[in-house]
Amino acid sequence: MSEIIAIENLHVAFHESNSSVYAVNGIDLSIKRGETLAIVGESGSGKSVSMYALLGLLKKNATITANTLKFDGDDLKTANQKKYAAIRGREIALIFQDPLSALNPTMRIGRQIGEGIKVHDRLRGNALRDAVYKEIRDVGLDDPKLIAKKFPHELSGGQRQRVMIAMALINRPKVLIADEPTTALDVTLQTQILELIKERKEKSDLSVIFISHDLGVVANIADRVAIMYAGKIVEIGMANEIFYNPQHPYTWGLLDSVPNNADNRKTLFTLPGSPPDMRQKVLGDAFAPRNPYALAIDYEAEPPYFQVSATHSVKSWLLDERAPDYTPPESIQKRWERFKKLQGREEGEKNE
Repeated sequence: MSEIIAIENLHVAFHESNSSVYAVNGIDLSIKRGETLAIVGESGSGKSVSMYALLGLLKKNATITANTLKFDGDDLKTANQKKYAAIRGREIALIFQDPLSALNPTMRIGRQIGEGIKVHDRLRGNALRDAVYKEIRDVGLDDPKLIAKKFPHELSGGQRQRVMIAMALINRPKVLIADEPTTALDVTLQTQILELIKERKEKSDLSVIFISHDLGVVANIADRVAIMYAGKIVEIGMANEIFYNPQHPYTWGLLDSVPNNADNRKTLFTLPGSPPDMRQKVLGDAFAPRNPYALAIDYEAEPPYFQVSATHSVKSWLLDERAPDYTPPESIQKRWERFKKLQGREEGEKNE
């Protein structure tokens, strides 16, 4: 699969009168056609800011620098608003976290869904109406004629999120960026929305970038997972590598924070401490103060990326050959054991 998005050494800072916030600090990302990449991390880690920088949606007080910022081969570092207007909505679509605030409360649903295709494809009259009705049906909403006449407040939360997906996909974009699209929904609706996105992706060559703070949400939708902390990607790999062979202590904490019906713990695990103040440039590893496995060097030098496999990279001094031996949490050891079994099974199938 060829790359549709290529990002190298992206930095984003927001400047106020007395200080600056260093939101993204040198990330590299590539997204292939037809794949789903999940970007996971706590609030403020730079997940959404990175994608909004790609789309040219940041406020005027933001400065963006990058060695590479490309979409489908086009250089976006020098793109003007006309170029972005042609890309946003048609080539790259965005689903926001809160549909109630994203939708226009005074405009009927049918008109809102039709606005994008009217602008980009110039459909009018019956052709526009039919396209809107088809998209409403395609996202699993019955009676498209009735839905099209309603206002946002007349729909349920799940219906509004389906409308957002319809608005995003009506132009058949090449990339869909889903920014925490299930946060305000209950577990049943979360599952339905995730299955809908997965189904629509599989019917086309759509690439999906799924932004979330919850690894559990992306478990069944992502091909690859990038873990972000303090504006950096600290671990990236195939989904099975992140879930069953995680190597960064921050990833361990995120995984242990996911509710598990098989777990007998009465309380969920929470990461100790707080994320760093992003107004200050951090010396060493930004996660060190919260990391029970931190080494002395973590407070002095930022770790490079260590290759666990051809598809799995980790930014942690624990993987340096000079690092002392350590014992990860029992829950992580169990994941590693399962990963070895999966690898053994795959090797056996190859040799048959």
